[in-house]
Parts: sequence; structure tokens; C-alpha cells
Amino acid sequence: MSQQTDAGKPELNALGKLVARFAEYGHNATNNLSSSFSSMTTQGWIRLIVIVGGYMLLRPHLMKFATKGAVKKMEEEDAKSREQDAAQAEISPNEFRGIKEKLMVHAEEDEGDGTGADWGQKARVRQRQMLKDLLEEEERRRAAENEDADIQEFLED
Repeated sequence: MSQQTDAGKPELNALGKLVARFAEYGHNATNNLSSSFSSMTTQGWIRLIVIVGGYMLLRPHLMKFATKGAVKKMEEEDAKSREQDAAQAEISPNEFRGIKEKLMVHAEEDEGDGTGADWGQKARVRQRQMLKDLLEEEERRRAAENEDADIQEFLED
């Protein structure tokens, strides 16, 4: 029966079929969403509120935990790279020629413009500092919110 109704319609090219499929998906999604909210029971609404509220309460803590884990991982990678640098040969060609001491003094004087071989080190340090700043800002924001809540407790309506 659908072949008879489709017989009068022109054949769509690949792009037309794709657009028609997405339009069908959008129509199905709107119908399903509207019917699910209109037929939701009280228990369903409570369940939805608990899930969304739990997400809103737990998300900042999970983000903080993930950020701390990322900082710890970056510090471990930094320590590994420093160990690898320290594990190089005891006598390098520069040291054999007596140039290493001059290079070390020059490296200490020139606190990096980011053009040397250790630019990745500086990027890691900047990233770590940025993450620490974000954590501190989040803690300050939470402290301010808690302080506002404490003040609201004592105010009368």
C-alpha cells in the first residue's frame, strides 16, 4: 500500500533522503518528548527532580576531583621527565670540552622565553598554575556563596 502512495512522489537524491530522515527524527523526538512530559506521574516528576538535583549537587565535586587528578597526573609526568633528564650520560660532549658549566650558568640567568628545548616544561607549568588558579577561584566562589547563605539565615522577611 505504501508503494502506491509513494508512486506519485518523485525520487529523492541522497541529500534529499538525508534531510527527510533528519526531519523524521526531529518530528519523532518532539512527539516523544512532549508525550513523555504530558503523561508523567507524580513519581516520575519526583524521580526527575532528584536526578537533576543530584547532578547539580555532585557535578562541582566531581569536577574538582577530576581537576585534582589531572594536576596530579601532570606533576607525575613532570617528575618522570625530570628523572629522564637526570638519567642522561654522566659525561656529555659539552662537559668533556668544559662548556657544560657555562651552559648551566647561562640557563639559570635566562629564565626562559619559551624558545628553548624545554618549552614543553614551561607549558606544563603554566597549565598547572592555571588549574590551581581555577581551583582557588572555585573555592573562593563557594566560600562567598556559603557566607551569603549564612547572612540570609539571620535576615528577616
